[in-house]
Amino acid sequence: MLEDLHYAAMSRKGPSRQGNEDNFAIISKNNAFPVVFVVADGMGGHLNGELASKTAVDGVRDHLYPQLPAKDIQDEIEKILNDTTQVINTDIYKRSLEKETNTGMGTTMTCAVFYPDLLYLCQIGDSRCYRLRGHELEQMTKDQTLVQEMIDLGEIDAQDARYHPQRHILTQALGSPDFVKPGIGSMAVSEKDRYLLCSDGLHGFVPDEDISWILQNSDSAKEAAEKFVDIALSSGGQDDVTVIVAFISNGGSSDERE
Repeated sequence: MLEDLHYAAMSRKGPSRQGNEDNFAIISKNNAFPVVFVVADGMGGHLNGELASKTAVDGVRDHLYPQLPAKDIQDEIEKILNDTTQVINTDIYKRSLEKETNTGMGTTMTCAVFYPDLLYLCQIGDSRCYRLRGHELEQMTKDQTLVQEMIDLGEIDAQDARYHPQRHILTQALGSPDFVKPGIGSMAVSEKDRYLLCSDGLHGFVPDEDISWILQNSDSAKEAAEKFVDIALSSGGQDDVTVIVAFISNGGSSDERE
């Protein structure tokens, strides 16, 4: 039930940044499913990164969300997610050609679509979705990065990825002249699940055990969102940090943003 979905969001620019290149949105209508969350982390310099991530979020709001069916139809939803991601990618690429200063801009995008019993995820880049179920934290998305490819090939261990000098190199981003291959999947939603969408301004500086602790020990989605941003910036993070937190529990829904 929608009244069992509590959510909150927060975004802060990094202390060494001129502006915030992250963008996010929580999208719902008439207190009904689906509910859509999206986090995008732009690149290409302050104004260009901000433009790229805003274009991605606007694309989810203006193109993806209106096409989603009221009821969960898996094949249709997954096709909408893929097709709309291609449209958003092309829009960003076209904007990168509008003037020389836009050249090379791009963005990550992680989108979560909640229905009563299923969650759909669509991802490009390395913004992540985590799920806490009971005491077990699981990363539900797979980074599209050079370091993740190295892990998959057995060239480095997963614990070495956090400090690898090439950890920020993406293998895919929106704004490419070619078709992109989003990671798309669905999973069952259970009572008492807790979810986190975040840019790498959080997961690049805060280890999984701390993410798990905050999700387990926060009384509300808003409290968790505030803790995540605080710990990311206090851990020496210089990047912009954006989080969307969703708790599934009994009670009225909430929408807290900052």
